[in-house]
Amino acid sequence: MKFKFPLQKVLEHRKVVENIAQKNFQDAVAVLNEYQTKLDKMRQDILDAQARAGSLVQAGGAQGPALSQIHEFLKGHKIRIQQQEQNVHEIEKIVEAKREILRQAALDYKIMEKARENQFEEYKAERKIQDQKEADEQSILRFKKNG
Repeated sequence: MKFKFPLQKVLEHRKVVENIAQKNFQDAVAVLNEYQTKLDKMRQDILDAQARAGSLVQAGGAQGPALSQIHEFLKGHKIRIQQQEQNVHEIEKIVEAKREILRQAALDYKIMEKARENQFEEYKAERKIQDQKEADEQSILRFKKNG
């Protein structure tokens, strides 16, 4: 008699759910990384514009329009950075929610896997007892036959 876990379909389903949760979590992390990279680039653009403005001021001369343009860029870009920071914050919340879903799915799968292991151990113990009984019966039959 072969071991058959009665909840095998449930175990397999929970593994599929865990795999889907893992993929969703990885996708959310990828989006977060993309948003974070964009935010970092925006901050670098601010530093570059400030450096350009500094070099124009040091150069002197009639740099008014160029400095004005850089100043307007900085004002607008700071607003865009704030919006991007808000987007990153929202994505971080989503990532945390997906992480919790993944954690719960993994826990559900482990519970079922542990139940399967426990039932398999019980099956092995029962099988060992049954095999011992059969061996004892065979010994008794041989003893009676020879005796």
